[in-house]
Amino acid sequence: MISFIVTARNESPPVLAATIDSLLATSAAHAREIILVDDSSDPPVELDRPDLRILRNTWPTGVAQSRRCGAALASGDILVFTDAHMRFAPDWLEQMLAHVDSGALLCASWWDWEMTRPLCYGGEFLWCAERDYHAGRTPGLTFRHLTRFPGAGAVDVPMVIGACYMILRCAYDRLGGFSPFFRVWGKSEQDISARAWITGVGARCVTGARVAHLSRKQFPYPVRWEEIEFNQAAMARTVFAEPVARRMEEMLRPLPNEVETWLAEADFTAWRAQVQSRRRLTDAEFFRRFVPNAPECFTREEPPPLP
Repeated sequence: MISFIVTARNESPPVLAATIDSLLATSAAHAREIILVDDSSDPPVELDRPDLRILRNTWPTGVAQSRRCGAALASGDILVFTDAHMRFAPDWLEQMLAHVDSGALLCASWWDWEMTRPLCYGGEFLWCAERDYHAGRTPGLTFRHLTRFPGAGAVDVPMVIGACYMILRCAYDRLGGFSPFFRVWGKSEQDISARAWITGVGARCVTGARVAHLSRKQFPYPVRWEEIEFNQAAMARTVFAEPVARRMEEMLRPLPNEVETWLAEADFTAWRAQVQSRRRLTDAEFFRRFVPNAPECFTREEPPPLP
């Protein structure tokens, strides 16, 4: 059984219908279910298709938590997460399934909407040391696309990107799934990819699996910088060990007052303990391997304590 989990909020009805129809057409040879998580769209999603179940959130919880909710209800041994504005090449699913037993978190290659040229094969982490909302920058872990063809098959990549991800249920459970704390949008790929490597699951791009992701000039719902900054701080507090977590959060400051309030209200204790208990890679190993411009204090095995 393959469980496709699609998240949507205020999506264009024709684009959403085309996405579901493309999934149905390319997965017809397999036992499947499609769980469409309507993240409180206005108006509500209405779509009638075979093997489709719609779950509606009472209020918007965001992409990561909607995906997590869909996965909790899924019955498949294989989980596939996609956005609601996608197109899929005829053989994309077979290409992905050929590598799913590796246990890694897989992403497809991301192509333009017309499927004429590839845009990226996953991404890589970068460290950003400045806050410039006008330029689209916040401090912490950011990314850039891997645009050069890395080779055939399933190739290790620092970060999955492209809005189409596949993973075995057992591997998803090991890395903990999508964050239960993240707000509306932002940093989700950085968070789950970092945990995939730190917990030993790993991340790969299946370069022969072609999917098209519709690029939009603006979101069909509000996305605030404060929510992105909260997600970054939540990632720092839960993914990384002490004292790296404390050092990273110091580098993220000053945080907006609203973010500080949200952080004070959140209890990360159980989630952090779960992530740390499954660790297979030290923070220093992660930063040395995957973040080429990381601050030196993150690449040492024993960072000095904060002053």
